[in-house]
Amino acid sequence: MNRVFLNLLPEELKTVETILDEIKQTHWTVEKTDTQCQLCGYFEGSFQNSWQDLQKQIPLLAHKTLNYEMIQDRDWQNEYKKYLQPFNIGPLHIVPIWERERYLVPEGQFAIYLDAEMAFGTGAHETTKLCLARIIEYRNLFSKDLFLKEVIDVGCGSGILSISAAKLGFKAVYGFDIDPDVIKISKKNAIENNVPSIEFAIAGINEGILGRRADLIMANILAPTLIAHASVLVNTVKKYGALSLSGILIEEIEAVKAAFTPLVKRNWDSFFTNTKLLGQWVEIAYVRT
Repeated sequence: MNRVFLNLLPEELKTVETILDEIKQTHWTVEKTDTQCQLCGYFEGSFQNSWQDLQKQIPLLAHKTLNYEMIQDRDWQNEYKKYLQPFNIGPLHIVPIWERERYLVPEGQFAIYLDAEMAFGTGAHETTKLCLARIIEYRNLFSKDLFLKEVIDVGCGSGILSISAAKLGFKAVYGFDIDPDVIKISKKNAIENNVPSIEFAIAGINEGILGRRADLIMANILAPTLIAHASVLVNTVKKYGALSLSGILIEEIEAVKAAFTPLVKRNWDSFFTNTKLLGQWVEIAYVRT
């Protein structure tokens, strides 16, 4: 496997991390140690096209030069594991799969054993944590009839939101993503967590959501993509359901609300909104009443 990398200056780190999280790159990551931060990419073959695309997305990389080395697959696995640690959001414990035997899950709580491989969605990012918190909140609110509730996970990544919803007891869970490799990883993780009934599909938003309705729609994707698909997302929410929009930077809140609120007012009898913040990220929930 090829590993390409470059050192990042402290003032460059936030910009690079933010854009990587927004565009959900599957080959690039930021690796941090006590002494340095590096932008790293892992590729079985050529990396040039991916690097050129990344430079267009992150202009400060335009004149940077990559270092290059070949590594054994086992070395990649060890490097990858360094940056994933168990954590919990309420009763949900997100545990790297190689920690399964060592991590003690409190009685009555839930473990999600995860191997994100090259998929976006280790659970550690703020946008995912916000969505996990919303799933737990909705589960507590509708605990008596949760077995009737359906969930759609838009842009499912590693499957962490879908698997969490299934483990918490939602009736039916459906996740989709445009990347075929991501769907393979989601299916693998669902099997590892004993929730193989989750339906996963390779699809974009329009075709993935067409003809479906659900009680909880989770959309952890780019703000411009949310805005572009506002109508189809709003019209997929059942009565008394919720639409959770994440992947939104603080400075993007008003633009997202400007796209969604008029549609919600026009298509729903009544509603309320609730906003959660974590770091520089925001999750907005539109709840249909």
